[in-house]
Amino acid sequence: MAPKGKGKQKGKGNSKKTDNRAQEPTSNCIFKPEIIYNILSWLPLKTLLQYRSVCKQWRKLIYKPDFVATHYLHSSSLQRTDSSMIIIQSRVDKSNDGRFDHNVLVQYKPPLPPIEVKNPYPNSLPKMSIAGPVNGILCIFQPPLGDALTLWNPAMNKSKMVMRSKTINPSQKVSVGLAFDSQKKDLLILRIFCVPPFPGCTKTNVEFEIREMKYLLGWKKLKSKRNYFYIDKPSCDAIFKAEPYWMAYDYEKYIPGKYERLVRFKVSKMDFEWLLLPFVGVGDYYATLANFEDSLGFLIWWKRDNSYIDVWEVDDKKFQWRKKCKLGPLSGFGRILGCLRNGDIVAENEDGVVLFYAVNKSELVVQNDENLYPCSVKKTLTVENSEKGSHVIFDCPEGLLLIEGMLTV
Repeated sequence: MAPKGKGKQKGKGNSKKTDNRAQEPTSNCIFKPEIIYNILSWLPLKTLLQYRSVCKQWRKLIYKPDFVATHYLHSSSLQRTDSSMIIIQSRVDKSNDGRFDHNVLVQYKPPLPPIEVKNPYPNSLPKMSIAGPVNGILCIFQPPLGDALTLWNPAMNKSKMVMRSKTINPSQKVSVGLAFDSQKKDLLILRIFCVPPFPGCTKTNVEFEIREMKYLLGWKKLKSKRNYFYIDKPSCDAIFKAEPYWMAYDYEKYIPGKYERLVRFKVSKMDFEWLLLPFVGVGDYYATLANFEDSLGFLIWWKRDNSYIDVWEVDDKKFQWRKKCKLGPLSGFGRILGCLRNGDIVAENEDGVVLFYAVNKSELVVQNDENLYPCSVKKTLTVENSEKGSHVIFDCPEGLLLIEGMLTV
């Protein structure tokens, strides 16, 4: 018999208990947490997602709102030269007498070939438009009522149908915008009710709805404090610094095609601001808003000579426009689709081929006290069975932002 107190007792042993649990990789790391944070925030999204399995700390960090915002800021700057584009196309069914069949989404990341991606939007709906991107999120919806809203993060391959608004008027058009509240770290969807001016109508403030995705009670209907304006497009013309912009008509000077003002939704005020467009001269011209080289740009090409594009940019602090340069000559295109963030001009020719014009900054020519940059076609894109004039292009940087309830497409 073993002496009292000398035998084995419950819970005790002769050898020391060893802890076989794996230590977290960062527990003995020589780098400070802020250095690891900074390194991870500069990684490409695909690589970063692979690093989620390294340790729990990294997985938690990658999904924190502050890190998601920082990563998107770095990611969008790195992707300026190598854009990731989402293209809407209307497909023609050759077996259906060449008539419109359905809309498709194509992802294009040069130099890789374009690929058709699985569409998160219901195929049963005949019309499709997109607002965005904001922090890597696009909002797909059905015009002209701005319903069947679907949020989609193409880089994460996640989507979510948004709760339908109770304010649906079949006779009233809606324009959709997308914004991001940097204080609340929340995505905002806007639906502006567009009532066109008509003789004898009463001038009223614009009504709109807003959906804060972290706000569980749904849509909030508001009325703008600004004067009446009219928007004739299904979605915002541009998004700059996570705030949407529209080219709008002045109520008292409504002439179709003659935009008078610029409307911006100011997130901090939860209301619209009424801003000036640049005075470009007298004559007939086409114009579009764009994010041009990290500035809010206004691109103009004249109907009498559409081979040159005038580029205006705004000082967003004072909101004063200045003419930046002239681009051209551009030849062989039928219509301008816009520009990428790196300054490349995107157009479509009469055969439905998408053209990408590179701006040759090294060949600056000063002409009539203006900076003229020559342009040349650096690549073309042709997708089979696409309908002519149907291309709409979105330069969409990859982002980590996910909305609660998003599912794999």
